[in-house]
Amino acid sequence: MASSLASQLYKMRTLDRVIGNERAHNVKASFLFDGRQAADLDNQTIFDIGRDGLSELRQMDQRFDVYAETLFSEALKDMDRVLQTKDENNKLDASIRSFLFQLAPYFLTKPAGKAIEWLVRRFRIHEFNARDVLASIMAYHETKAFLTMLTIITFDTADMDLFGFLVAQRKGRRLLDRQTLMAQCLRDRSLMGFICQAVFRACRLGLDYPGLHSFYAMVMSQYIGQLATIDNGAIQFIVPFVLDGLNLSKNGGDAQAAAYMVLGSLATRVTLTTEALESVLCAVAQRPADVRTMAMCLVQVLQTQADAFNSRLPARFL
Repeated sequence: MASSLASQLYKMRTLDRVIGNERAHNVKASFLFDGRQAADLDNQTIFDIGRDGLSELRQMDQRFDVYAETLFSEALKDMDRVLQTKDENNKLDASIRSFLFQLAPYFLTKPAGKAIEWLVRRFRIHEFNARDVLASIMAYHETKAFLTMLTIITFDTADMDLFGFLVAQRKGRRLLDRQTLMAQCLRDRSLMGFICQAVFRACRLGLDYPGLHSFYAMVMSQYIGQLATIDNGAIQFIVPFVLDGLNLSKNGGDAQAAAYMVLGSLATRVTLTTEALESVLCAVAQRPADVRTMAMCLVQVLQTQADAFNSRLPARFL
């Protein structure tokens, strides 16, 4: 409770400081414009820009239609979330989270930028929804668009342990390259967990896309490959994410290839326990979207884990 109160007080002081700074320097946070340019644009202008972006997004994907009556509606145009109740803000956060993950495949497009501009201006997602923003766009960490968003994000004190390393990137206006991201994951595996959870959330929502799977496969495989040692604690951390990936690979294609790549990386680094081995083999065999690919994955695992079998496959796998 004390920690929660401290976090709320910190956020209030931070937001007050941000607002005070904006007023003092006549700037506004913006994804599309310079801070001073944004300050010259009223809410109606930004709303029209956002609605235009949403209209273009609806032509790309009809699943955006629902947001015309919610986040981009006249009813919410003048809403101040600071004055809303906790329940109202929880519902708003859920809607924003859903939209951000749906927007992720289109993040680098102009329509997406227009929509984000409205969310920044009206709902202050860079202040109140920083975790969801980062979760939805982490696969784009090496792009200028990601850096632009990073420069306006306000981190909650509770998030500084996880995202504090990004402050240096922001101050130096440096792109977050893969090496820097991986180094931080190795220092703090909770960041790796955050990335995996974000990827799997998008998959469960049916909002995954090829670039997301390749991002997960590369980052997780590099993480496994670069760990100095893989002890029991590391295995207990990694295996659940491997299983989650395998469970979501039944749709085949990029999802399956990513899951098998991560499993192969783990199998070549460490001898799994019988229990862990049975779990991953069953996960592979029970969801064969592509039987040929599945067989190749099983062969690789069997070859690298030969010592664990004692010349027999686990009974449950048979």
